[in-house]
Amino acid sequence: MPENKVVVTHEENTSIVGISFRYKNEVSQVDRTFNLQRSIDEQLSNVLTRISSNIAKAANKKKKNKNNPVEIPVRMVRILDEAAVEGEDVSCHRAFVAAAGEHSLVIGEDKYSLDVNPPIVKTVDLPKSMMAGFPVYPNKFEVMFANKESCILKWFKSDLRFETIKEAQTKLNQIVWLESNSGYNCYTTNDDIGRLIKVIVTPATNNRKGEEMEVISPVLVSAGPGECPFERRHTLTKEPAGANRIRVVCYNILADLYADSDFARSKLFSSCPPYAIDMDYRKQLLIKELIGYNADLVCLQELDERLFLRDLQPTLEREGLEGYYDAKGGQVTEGCGIFFQKQKLRMVDHTRIILSDELQSNPLFEDWWEKISSNVKLVERVVQRTTTLQISVLESIENPSKQIVVGVTHLYFYPEADNIRLLQAGISMRLLQQVMSLCKTKHPEKDISLLFCGDFNSTPEFGVYRFMKTQFIDVDDPDWNSMPDECVQGIQLSHDLEMDSACGCPEYTNYTVGFNGCLDYIFYQNDKFSVKQIIPMPTHEEVTEHVALPSVTFPSDHIALVADLEFKTAGKDPL
Repeated sequence: MPENKVVVTHEENTSIVGISFRYKNEVSQVDRTFNLQRSIDEQLSNVLTRISSNIAKAANKKKKNKNNPVEIPVRMVRILDEAAVEGEDVSCHRAFVAAAGEHSLVIGEDKYSLDVNPPIVKTVDLPKSMMAGFPVYPNKFEVMFANKESCILKWFKSDLRFETIKEAQTKLNQIVWLESNSGYNCYTTNDDIGRLIKVIVTPATNNRKGEEMEVISPVLVSAGPGECPFERRHTLTKEPAGANRIRVVCYNILADLYADSDFARSKLFSSCPPYAIDMDYRKQLLIKELIGYNADLVCLQELDERLFLRDLQPTLEREGLEGYYDAKGGQVTEGCGIFFQKQKLRMVDHTRIILSDELQSNPLFEDWWEKISSNVKLVERVVQRTTTLQISVLESIENPSKQIVVGVTHLYFYPEADNIRLLQAGISMRLLQQVMSLCKTKHPEKDISLLFCGDFNSTPEFGVYRFMKTQFIDVDDPDWNSMPDECVQGIQLSHDLEMDSACGCPEYTNYTVGFNGCLDYIFYQNDKFSVKQIIPMPTHEEVTEHVALPSVTFPSDHIALVADLEFKTAGKDPL
């Protein structure tokens, strides 16, 4: 007979003790779980009275004769000698938490052991879209007093196939569940179309296991979109980049924040069917695409915080990629993300910078801010920008003398704002060079290089690309005057790094109904790296097969840039 247990929960530095137990009594016809939240300082006698009262209330509801109400005695005893635990000085925390190993709770004639802070599954949800050929994993997975990596997930598939989810839900008791696999992901094939998926999660940490939780998918496995263009790109990335090389991916993945609106669906991305623009659909493609690149460094823009926490971080972590997310300024819930292969690179330092804040407060930009401040309209536009620069310093595991400063950004989108984007690029490069100098001062023996990746929202003929390539933008550059009322005057930009675009300038990296052009770049130091492989862009026929992006086979309106870079030996260009 299974042991009766009271699950007691108490988190450090909180004032609440959670008490949960199942009480079953055939005579009083009660079979339910009771959950209480009590103050740590509450007297034990009051807590026991409350437990008794709650059970009696449930029992009396079932009772036909209301004249003789049921009373359920509840007491706490010492395990050693069965003596009652009582006294005004015995608090809830003392009885249920601090001395739990010495006590039992007795409800009526039934004795309960106290299980303090066992591993607990708080929430497990399965996604609203599951396609054959794509991995299924928990849409939401939250635990307490447990380590997610230690939790055991067992996956099952229904033996029956159904036409609709409604049909499936009416026949749940007829299903035989076929065990599929264990692990974070469940793998589906075309044979699974029409089936339900079930997961049983056992929470665990160290040597402790908790009560398992079972969840059945809210949808059936559906047919996938067929082979996606990114899968053809994967034929060139089956193997990692190899020694002394890093494979870099730069990708604006289209935040749900911008895709999930009536305007986006009807105007910006009108060619994409509603189901395919839904993040539950798109994230399946995104994850499969990212994993298939076998990348060492992934730089993402328009990364939803929720997508990072619930999907990309836990999934890519299992592929050996460690991730960091930095939101834009203000209340924006999307930003930039970086993932790196832990076997190849390690994080030395990481920082998030809001460019408009730096411009106003950093002495490095005092001269620029003074010139900008004279134009009220320009100031207003500049300070309202939430653009982030994510800076990471990574060190090569195989060659610790190599450090890479990696900048990731997504510059201002407004079409006419070439002046703002140019200013943002200038701020970014000054800050990145400052970080490089600090790294060199701290570690003079290290070889420091720069990668600057992102959606720069600027095509090659404009100032941002010219600045990166030519190292210089003069005060009279036409981009400064792209918005005459907000003209940037008296500012000259320069840097002294030999930068180039790893993937060159494709005809477009963004393709929508109303626009297409090259906006995304992996800028690298060509005196520090050689480009050894560029993964070709999808063909125009592939991109336009469903009119524009995103589509049923492209999860974003942008196309991922993928390149293999090789470290140069000082003074030498590797063969």
